Amino acid sequence: MKTPRHLSYKTKILCTMGPAIGSEDKIAEALFAGASAFRLNMSHSTHKTHTQYVQYIRKAEKKTNMFVPIIADLQGPKLRVGELGDGVMLMTGQTIIIADPNVLKRKRVKAPEGGYIPLEYPSLARDVKKGDTLLFDDGLLSAQVVASDGVFVKAVVINGGLLKSRKGLNLPHIKVSVPSITRKDKEDILFAIKNDVDYIAVSFVRSANDVKSVRKLLEQHNSDIRIIAKVEKPEALVNIEEIIQASDVIMVARGDLGVEIPAANVPMEQKRIISLCNNYAKPVITATQMLESMIKNPRPTRAEASDIANAVLDGTDAVMLSAETSVGAYPIEAISYMRMICTEAEKSMFNDNKLFTRKLGIKVTKEQNTDSIAAAASTIAEEQNINCIATLSYSGETAHLISNRRPRAPILAVTSMLRTVRRVGLYWGVTGFHVEKITTTDDTIEHIKKLLVARSYFEKGATVVFTIGRPLVARSRTNMLSIETL
Repeated sequence: MKTPRHLSYKTKILCTMGPAIGSEDKIAEALFAGASAFRLNMSHSTHKTHTQYVQYIRKAEKKTNMFVPIIADLQGPKLRVGELGDGVMLMTGQTIIIADPNVLKRKRVKAPEGGYIPLEYPSLARDVKKGDTLLFDDGLLSAQVVASDGVFVKAVVINGGLLKSRKGLNLPHIKVSVPSITRKDKEDILFAIKNDVDYIAVSFVRSANDVKSVRKLLEQHNSDIRIIAKVEKPEALVNIEEIIQASDVIMVARGDLGVEIPAANVPMEQKRIISLCNNYAKPVITATQMLESMIKNPRPTRAEASDIANAVLDGTDAVMLSAETSVGAYPIEAISYMRMICTEAEKSMFNDNKLFTRKLGIKVTKEQNTDSIAAAASTIAEEQNINCIATLSYSGETAHLISNRRPRAPILAVTSMLRTVRRVGLYWGVTGFHVEKITTTDDTIEHIKKLLVARSYFEKGATVVFTIGRPLVARSRTNMLSIETL
């Protein structure tokens, strides 16, 4: 019996919005190519542009009959150079001056005659000292501090090149005195609430308190948007288990992480974080440079294909595309290739039976009864070759726990809540299934069985494991399991 194509997707693909896919038709094309969710990069573009993207995504949902999660990715305390026109060529051995223009203005200090590199970071000259390394543009350019007078930082270029406007600055091994949630972040969080996005990604998380502060702000505005903690600082690696437990989802953000720590350490840290997330039953996203060559080329490199496949084999729930879909020349091709690579890796894991058998010792800190039902549903589906697992849920928690057990059968999260039906689209192997109304247990199950056939999800005779919380009208936690034939 053939499963609808989008139900067979296991590993989810998160695509970054931008001009390359910035239309309703392109987003629909991306979904048909294998995309699962879309990311708004709040470091770039305006709220007006992001609002347009949200509207396009919601229209594409209706066109494709899919439900799509949207992630607002906060800029965080990212240090960036200011406007540099067409850019500034830094020559190796050259002495450069760096300063915050607002500090100069506030202290009424004249700019150096030879000019300076503007940086939006008022405490830079106090935080750095002689001998510290400054890394620009993901470490492609570097300089070493030779002096700082509290206003200006003087540095010598070690690795030169063209420094363009708004490129990032990393300060490895330097404690940055910038708040974890900036004023811009707070404005972007309010934007996310207003536009009903599904997740907020918090950048440069250093401790669980960074996640809790965002959670508190959301609660103050009566929002239950889920939180993704981006791991890209050495401090986060030290506090990783506490961060995982405080967050809803983890993202291994390898770009800045690979600048802050030696690149040779990133693969092992990636594996460690994915393993911990699997053990704590927390979804995890692997991100950055996964198909970097496809920004300009129509085919990926073999190394990129191996990178994606290894992330899937390690147990990632989702993989992410950044510039490949936002500004790349081949965004749809990149999604298609990523989907093919994920599918082939998943086949290998299923053939080796590695997905199902590895789910031992999961540290679910709450909902133990629900997790027991999730484990039972996964086991039954595997042993009896069930066509589908359908979980009736208001929050999506049961679907998430079943997903973490990695069953072979597709997982349907059946709910009347639009927020939930979209949110679960980021979970491994889960597809949201919307119903208008949930009544009594028996009536609801029969209604869903008819819909699965009517909407061509499955043919008559297919077997489905249902998980339910009785009584349904009281929104009880999952406490029942039933095997049904369509």
